[in-house]
Amino acid sequence: MRKLHGSGVMGLILGSLLLPFPFSVTAAGSKPVVEPIFTRYARIYQAPTLDFRTEFFREKPMEEMTDFDGYALSLDFTWPINDRSQLEFLLPVYINGDGNYDKPGTPFDGVHADVEGFGGVRDFPSIIYERRFSWLEEKTGTHVAWLAGFGRRFDTLKVKYEGDEIDRFNHTGYSYRFGLKMDDDIRDGSMTLLGNLIYVGFLDSDDINVSGDDTAFGILYTSGALMFNSYGRFTPVLEAILEADFKDFTAFSLAPEVIYTLNDNFDIKLGVPFRLTSDGQKVAADLELTYRF
Repeated sequence: MRKLHGSGVMGLILGSLLLPFPFSVTAAGSKPVVEPIFTRYARIYQAPTLDFRTEFFREKPMEEMTDFDGYALSLDFTWPINDRSQLEFLLPVYINGDGNYDKPGTPFDGVHADVEGFGGVRDFPSIIYERRFSWLEEKTGTHVAWLAGFGRRFDTLKVKYEGDEIDRFNHTGYSYRFGLKMDDDIRDGSMTLLGNLIYVGFLDSDDINVSGDDTAFGILYTSGALMFNSYGRFTPVLEAILEADFKDFTAFSLAPEVIYTLNDNFDIKLGVPFRLTSDGQKVAADLELTYRF
């Protein structure tokens, strides 16, 4: 509980710092574009947007750690270049958790150890370019975009047992990604449907594979969201998330969410993804603060 309290306070502090910024986002009479936590729009953002996320997780899969519980902090900044393209910058800030160290043949195999560090597990600092298929949108009326990106390991994660460091995760590693996104307003705008299909490949990695010990592997992230837009400042959301490595790992989760739009610039989002399969993290609670500059 002490860990949850500390990171929750950090999220509230960030929110209070962002609130004083002046309104500068939407045109007069327009509604701010509210986005779910896990599935992103294909449409280009109206203004530079910052997302700060705090995730509390249970049993996050990790190559050399089982029953890994803890929390993670991350930043996501998106800069619209023009009405057709934008850049997204992902920055995993910090992770802290504990679990059972799983490294047969070593003296500490099976001990309950702590993991912490500046970075994430399979979340590398990344830069991602996104571009709309404007010609396809004109024909179908649905927003469609492609993306491509590159990431690199930020820092190592320290593994400690009784205060002493016994190992480090994420010694090296690169990632690349490519994918498609779509979204469409349906039922006269009362609902919005979103879908993402993104493949992330990892190269020269260590200790973070979801199945096996290969240093090169890939995961397909597929997600879909249904947003209900007719509840004023509140936006209920239901998301479905599928992750697969085409080997021994397939995880499917549902994530009910609620988004509260404080004003045209600021959203508060809360989601609780929980798995329906034996693979993947058991459950999580995600608090995300979104500010549109």
